[in-house]
Amino acid sequence: MKVGIIDDEIHCIESLIMSLKKLNPHVEVAFKASRVDDALEVIKRVDIDILFLDVEMPRLNGFELLDQLEDIHFEVVFTTAYSQYALKAFKYKAFDYLMKPIGEDDLQLLLDKFKSKKPVKANEPEQGLSHFIDLLKKDKIISAKIAVPVSEGLEFIKVEDIVYAQSQNNYSLLFLSDGEKLLFSKTLKDVENTLKKYYFIRIHQSYLINPNYMKKYLKNDGGSVLMENGKALPISQSKKESIVSLFEAIARNKSI
Repeated sequence: MKVGIIDDEIHCIESLIMSLKKLNPHVEVAFKASRVDDALEVIKRVDIDILFLDVEMPRLNGFELLDQLEDIHFEVVFTTAYSQYALKAFKYKAFDYLMKPIGEDDLQLLLDKFKSKKPVKANEPEQGLSHFIDLLKKDKIISAKIAVPVSEGLEFIKVEDIVYAQSQNNYSLLFLSDGEKLLFSKTLKDVENTLKKYYFIRIHQSYLINPNYMKKYLKNDGGSVLMENGKALPISQSKKESIVSLFEAIARNKSI
């Protein structure tokens, strides 16, 4: 059994490792991480059977960290002192959790359970967990975020705060709702691949927009979109028809 451990409190990691080794000497700790940047880097290249994941961490909580992963091919055990409401949600969705401080009796029961449980296959991502995270985002319990590479490591940006992205050759420039700009080393195509599930629209080879910030369609100069931050962004000829249709659909839905 290979396990990974993510917790911002190092003493919690070491305590869990000691308990695991005591209860089952054959448990292999494939990785441990106390920083979400390190965790996201290692979890994509190390095969594990179980991930022990702290819920409450700075910058990115456990749910938001899982949301950064394209596929989840392992079981997740939340280690948490989270609210009673969340624990009921875990039970309802049949997710596993351990309350902190973690007792060895509870840990042993969990290890026994995973021994007898049908493993998650490599081509069968954990759909139930992904659905649960989507529900948490819908209820505003967690925020949808993306990881943006910066010189210090990773910066986590709320998707709802992104007004639009602009191509800068092999870089992209994010324009945020508070007026901040963020330049990072990803192409606009990479950004589009990340944000397409949030319904961002490519209106031009140089622009990707959040439709929630569209304010007006302008017919002049071949057509452009006026964003809520006052910027008018050009629409390419190939995208013009779809953008006009989108505005017409919005107008119909908002009409009295």
